[in-house]
Order: sequence, then structure tokens, then C-alpha cells
Amino acid sequence: MARAERLASLRLFLDSGVVLEGLLVPRSASRAILLLARSKAFKLVLAEYVRREVEDHLLNLIDRDAVVADEVIDAYVKLLHAVTPETTPLPTREEIDRHWHLIRHQTDVPVLVSAIRAAPDHLVTTNTRHFTARVATRTGLSIVTPRNLLAKMGASRRPPSR
Repeated sequence: MARAERLASLRLFLDSGVVLEGLLVPRSASRAILLLARSKAFKLVLAEYVRREVEDHLLNLIDRDAVVADEVIDAYVKLLHAVTPETTPLPTREEIDRHWHLIRHQTDVPVLVSAIRAAPDHLVTTNTRHFTARVATRTGLSIVTPRNLLAKMGASRRPPSR
């Protein structure tokens, strides 16, 4: 399988921190990931819970700076239209209750359950305090930061060493 085909078949689950950082911080690894998603370099998985978190934060931005909020919301809408992400529905109360022990921070349980359900190639997060190596081991998920993901993708672009 060619490198481009391998990358295009990747399914990346982004948490809200990655989406928000990508929208708000121009020279960030998260922004690079959103740009790669727009170019169809991989399949973006967007959980309903994450979508709601992002949109709540964007609405709160309106109170602080309406002009910036308008620009960022417009960029977010354009991203969703360009990417057409794969979606994951909200987790049920039963799923949350069954998985609460997997991660310390309880507000992250719905995100984690959504990721487990989606079974992506990587869960990409900026929240390494909560989405730890221990959580990855417990769930079987590959949890990476935006910078780590870009490094992995860059490594896959290098020609094989002789």
C-alpha cells in the first residue's frame, strides 16, 4: 500500500482541545492536523460529545471577543463542510457508568467512551494530564499528542533506511 493510501486510511479521533487549539492557534501542531484533515490526508472522527464541547467553547468566545469568535466559528463551519467527519453518537449513561474507572477526570469519560466506541487508529489529544499512557494501556487506544502524531506521520514519509 502506498504511503498516501496508508495515511488516507488513518482514522483520527480528535478531542476538543485539538480542535480548539487548531482553530485558535495559527502555528500549532493542532492547526497542522486540521489542515491535513481538510486535504483528506486521513479520516477525521468527531464525537458528538466533542462537537458539543467545541461549540460551547466557541459560543463562550462570543462574550469575550465577538469579532474573533465570528472568524473562528466561520473557520469551524468551513472545516466541517470540507472534512465531512465520521461521527460517533453520545455515549449512553450505562456506557459512562461502565467505563468511569478508566480515567481519573470524570468529565473526560464521555470522550473516552466515544473514542473506545469509534476504535480510531489514534486518539489525538492536548490533554496529557488526563489521557495518560495508563489510560491507553487500560483501553487499548493509541493516545498521541498533535506533535507526536505529526512526528509519526513525518517518519512514515521518510524513505526506508538501507
